[in-house]
Amino acid sequence: MAYLDCTPEDLTRVRFGLSPMGQVVGAIGVLGGRPMPPGMSIWTARVRDRSDRLLAAHPVLRALVRLHRVTDYIPDFYCVPADGLDTAFEDELLAVRRTPPERARADLRLSYRGRPLDAALDVPDAARRVAGALEAVWDELVAPDWPQLRALLERDIVQRAGRLAVYGWADVFAKLGIELVSESGRILLCPPGGTPYRPGGVGMVLMPNAFGLANVYLAPPRAYGLAYPAHGVAALWERAPASDGLVALLGRGRAAVLTALDGPASTSQLVAQLAMTLGGVGDHLAVLRRAGLVSRSRSGRSVLYSRTPLGDALIA
Repeated sequence: MAYLDCTPEDLTRVRFGLSPMGQVVGAIGVLGGRPMPPGMSIWTARVRDRSDRLLAAHPVLRALVRLHRVTDYIPDFYCVPADGLDTAFEDELLAVRRTPPERARADLRLSYRGRPLDAALDVPDAARRVAGALEAVWDELVAPDWPQLRALLERDIVQRAGRLAVYGWADVFAKLGIELVSESGRILLCPPGGTPYRPGGVGMVLMPNAFGLANVYLAPPRAYGLAYPAHGVAALWERAPASDGLVALLGRGRAAVLTALDGPASTSQLVAQLAMTLGGVGDHLAVLRRAGLVSRSRSGRSVLYSRTPLGDALIA
């Protein structure tokens, strides 16, 4: 297991990012039987027919599922830290396809830890074939839910960035399950005992993962990354409807908006989560705010809405 050996200056270069490819990697882990976050069994049941067809049609995908099930090192050539919050899957996929053959082969050998490579991956064009399998998982299993997934991931980042401003990095890392140890003027992220890596000022990217992936991304000299399980996954997949009483009192739209505000969210995030129009969500929020059921606050450039204690009591 890798861990990051940082200086205080390295922490000033930590930022958040969104990686669509990271969600694909997380989904492959779930297909391989990795422990799932709460609510994920609903997703696996929904996509079972599609995932079974994909696995039957793609020997490379079957090889990746088997590899992710047992390895402690996911190949870095398709686990690259996101550039920011607007990283496109197509750009990430193109980078995988362009991986030099010797780099892909070296990463795969490292991942197999001395065991023979799976025949489906022991080929000269392994990077291109892996890219094809990753694209299939994106198209069939992840992309249909991407608007909702993106809204979930953005909400997670906004909440954690807010805590960072108030409580600092020690609190943020603790909430991510990442141990932060100060030792001889250096800061260790993740429990030491494996291979240490020193960022050396290139920066680190924290990336929420809706499929429960927790992984260290090693892509020097550009950046390092830490994938962590996103908050609120169960609510995304379970999506319990508003109660009949709440619907009768508020109307179906406003009841849905109030129910969805189990954590701070922007108007655009609610639009993606609830598949409503921007105007409709805005109107519902305005009414709920006038009634004292939601409040709003600013976080950077975003305006976030939250339930008030009265709104929580009404939901309960």
